[in-house]
Parts: sequence; C-alpha cells; structure tokens
Amino acid sequence: MVGLLSMANYDLNNYLRQMESFRAVDHARENLVNELIEKFSSLMREHLELKSDYLSERDNRRNYQSRVEEVHRAMSEHERQVDSSSFVLALIDGDGAIFQDSLLQAAGGDGGSEAASRLYHAIHSHISTLYSNSGNWPVMVQVYLSLDKLAFKLQQIGLLRHSSEMRTFAQRFSVNQPLFSIIDVGQGKERADHKIKEMLRTFSDNPTCRHIIFGGCHDAGYLLNLDQFKHNEAKAGRITLLESTPAYRGFVELPNFKRANFDDVFRNEPLPDFAPAISTTVAAAQSPPHPAQSPVVVRSLMNGSMMSSTPPVKPVVAAVVSPSPSPSTPAPSVSATESSDDSTWASVGNTGSRRAESISIAPSKANTKRKYAYYNKLEQRLDEPLPARDRASVEALDARMKKNGKKMCNNFHLGGSCTQGKFCQFQHEPKLTPGELVALRYKARSLACNNRYCEDIDCYLGHQCANERDFGNCRYDQTCHLRATHGMDKAKWVRVDRDGKEEYSP
Repeated sequence: MVGLLSMANYDLNNYLRQMESFRAVDHARENLVNELIEKFSSLMREHLELKSDYLSERDNRRNYQSRVEEVHRAMSEHERQVDSSSFVLALIDGDGAIFQDSLLQAAGGDGGSEAASRLYHAIHSHISTLYSNSGNWPVMVQVYLSLDKLAFKLQQIGLLRHSSEMRTFAQRFSVNQPLFSIIDVGQGKERADHKIKEMLRTFSDNPTCRHIIFGGCHDAGYLLNLDQFKHNEAKAGRITLLESTPAYRGFVELPNFKRANFDDVFRNEPLPDFAPAISTTVAAAQSPPHPAQSPVVVRSLMNGSMMSSTPPVKPVVAAVVSPSPSPSTPAPSVSATESSDDSTWASVGNTGSRRAESISIAPSKANTKRKYAYYNKLEQRLDEPLPARDRASVEALDARMKKNGKKMCNNFHLGGSCTQGKFCQFQHEPKLTPGELVALRYKARSLACNNRYCEDIDCYLGHQCANERDFGNCRYDQTCHLRATHGMDKAKWVRVDRDGKEEYSP
C-alpha cells in the first residue's frame, strides 16, 4: 500500500515537470513567433517605403527624360532657326575706306551698283574660306560716312565732277543689294564712329550674326572697342579686319582676328590732300579770260553750304589753286606754341580736310593759331585751361551786372551772336573788354554742357571740372555743377580742328 502511494506521487511530479517544460517551450515558441511577426512587419514597412521611393524616382526619371527630349527638340529647332536666320555683317567707315577711283568715276553714275556687286562677291568669297556651310548666308553691309563732306573732298581733288554724283553713287549702291546701305551721318565729329561702335557691340554677341567684317582699321579710335576681344579666340575669330588703306599700327598687333583686303573695291592709299597741279600756261590757254571780279565758289567743309551762288562754268584755272611755295618764297611763320604742340600729335586716317584744301584766292593769314576740341580715349570732351583772370576785370563785370540787374548774354559775348537781338533778356552792350571776356568765360565754364561728347568747337560751357583737372580734387564735391565729370580720364587722346581733321596723341 505504501509502495503504490509513492509510485503515484512519483508519476505526478514527473508530469508536473513535463508540464512546466511544455509551458517553457510554448512560451519560447510564442516569443519566436512574435519576434518573427515584428520583423516581418518592419520589413513590410521598409518594402513599402522603398517601393514608394522607386515609383517616385521612376516618375521623376520619366519626367526628366521627357524634358530632356523636349529640350533637345527645342535646341534643334533653335539651331534650325539660327541657321536659317544667319547672316554676315559688314561695318565700314566710309570716311576712311574709299571706293576705287574707277567706281567713283564710272560713266552714267553706275559705279555704285558695280561697287555693291564687287563687295558682295568679295565678302562671300572671304566667308566661304572660313565656314563650310556659309553658302546661303545673306550679307548685310552698312557704310557710314558724311556724304556731303566726302563728296566735296572728292570733287576738290578731281575724282568727281560735281558733288551730287556721290549721292547718285550711294543710291545705286543701296539699290543693287537689298541689305546694302550707305548711311549719311551728316556733319560732326566721329558720328560714323559712334554708330559703328554701337553696331559692333550689339552684334558681336548676336548668335545669328555669324561673322563681322570691320572696315575701320584706318582710325585708331576703334582700337579700344576691339581690344576687349583680342584674348577671346571665339569672338575675335568671328571678326575680320578689313584693311583698305594701310592699317594703323595697333590693328596690326591685334591677335586672333581674321584679316582681308578687297583691293578691287576700295582704294589702298589715302586720298591726296590736293588735286594734281595744273600748269599755269596750259590752264590759261584752255580758259577764257575772266573778269577781275569773277566770283569763286568756296564750300565750307563743316556745313557743306555754298558761299557763292555763281558756279564756275569751266575747269578750275590755275588762279584759284593755291600754288606750292617756291624755294625763294619764305613759308608763313608759325607760333612757337602751335609748332611745339603739333609735333606731339599725329594725323590718322585723313578723315578730315585741311584748311589749305579750301579753294580760295584770298591771301592766307600767317601766325593764325588753329583751334581744337580735345577728347580722351572714351571720346569725352576735355577743356583747355583759360587764361588767368585779373581781379579788377572780375569786379568790373560783377558791378556792371549788379548795376543793370541783368546777367551778360553768353551767346552774344562768347558765341559771337544772339538770335534774340533786342528782345534778349541779358546784356549785350557795351561790349566787354578782353579782361572782362576772360572773367565771363570763367563764369560760363562753371556751367556744365549737357553733352559729354560735345562736338561744338566753339562751345563755351564746361565739359570737365577745372578744380579736379588743375588741382587733383574739387573742394565743392557734390555741389559742383560739373561733379558728373569727377574721376574722368584727363589725358588728351585726340584733337579735332574746325574742319573735322583728327589728330591722335602718340
């Protein structure tokens, strides 16, 4: 009985132990399953995130590819449009690049049409050596010049019979080719230069302008505009320097530019200063005697107006051509100031005409000092210092204005005339003494001219601050009437006389 009871107890404890082990295994299995479920859930979340990222990247990639294809199509269309709109531009300063004598003197005035044809073929031939696909590029030619001034010069040296022939030449030139134009810039200093420089600036970055022919190598004033391109092979390679007359030294030294000569279109030598000399004997034999009071035609180079209404009916006779001085005839004396000043200036391009070129039988005045307008490299007008003023004249001028209650008329006293006449609100009479005139010039110079590039050689207004020019600084600073000129380049680069002749500082 005892043995059965102990065995029963033994079996129960064993079962309990087994039950406990089963429970531990079940708990471990449950933990394992829970851990697996948690890891699976985490992996599902990561999968969903990666799937979302993938889908987003796929959409972005498809959108990017679509945009790339669209950009490629736009670029192809743009290149097609640029290629279809491509052209060649020729900018020519006609005051220095002169057409061949045979073209200017062609019978029937058809030389302009022939000149346009020759120039068109010369440009196409030159461009074809630079670009393989230039066959269909149109050529645009802009020739800027002072038509009346050049016409009178050509007539004066015998290349034209009448100045009106130049206008006919220009018309025939422009009609021959639809994109060819001779543009008359009128009278004035460097008007052609301003237009050519602006056209060069505008079209140098224009992708449809595939190449530029620049015809201004006779004028050193263009060097600054081309100097900015000399180290940029891409831009410089798109510009050809057209050398008609021998190029100014600075242009020869410019690297990376293309170069060309169109000798069958333009003269390779500057225009002569005078017409060929005519023998006095031959001229007298060919011309009938004229009355002593016969009028002589003299045309102003500055405004192109005729100073006598009676034109000569025969070729120019020896009496109206200034003969060269003979060895026994002493040359006119020149003041020391003028002589020493002229020695430091060099004429470039022969763009203007000398006073000696005017046809006149009046005796020349010796010791007449020429008047100049001075400009810096930026073509800004510079002022020459005025003579010293004396205190007595300044006080006399101020007292006169205070007494009459009116200021002096600058146009009358400094400009030489006043269009208002007796209706002018400023003082005219009595005339000022030389000392008072100097004092008045100082007052006028304190007022700023509204044109920094003023071409009026007789302008009496101020173009630069005298204090800064003479003393290095201006005590008036921001209250100075000429404060806009503070810091400007004060170095003289070019001077221009009344006839428009330009001379450059070496």
